Amino acid sequence: MKAGTHRVRRTGRYAAVALALALGGGILTAPSAAASTDNYISFKSDALYFVDTCYEWQGPDGIAKKNYCHNAKAKGATWKANFPAEATGATVKVSFAGYTGGPPKTVTIDDTNQNHCYELKGTWPNYAEVLRVNC
Repeated sequence: MKAGTHRVRRTGRYAAVALALALGGGILTAPSAAASTDNYISFKSDALYFVDTCYEWQGPDGIAKKNYCHNAKAKGATWKANFPAEATGATVKVSFAGYTGGPPKTVTIDDTNQNHCYELKGTWPNYAEVLRVNC
């Protein structure tokens, strides 16, 4: 009888250790820094240009396959791009057709856990601006 009790106690200890490791492993796991697909980058154009916005997503290898552009958005247009689930950031190149005041504007986003909204202003040929606004 003593040998049977010893086996039950040992099995109980192994079960307790396995449970502690399983629970402890869950506690030590860090939350993902990736984006929620509900979060987005939004633009509203008040510029007297056709505007292109090209999205370059940052994150794990392979995310570049999800890069894309919105093209030829006119004054009064609004559009948005949802963050891919695995994105950790984005660089958006904003090009104003016919703009002669310098290179395209660039927006860099490091926080994918919230929405980012922008308003575009400009008049041809040399004034173009990207303004951060409240969503």
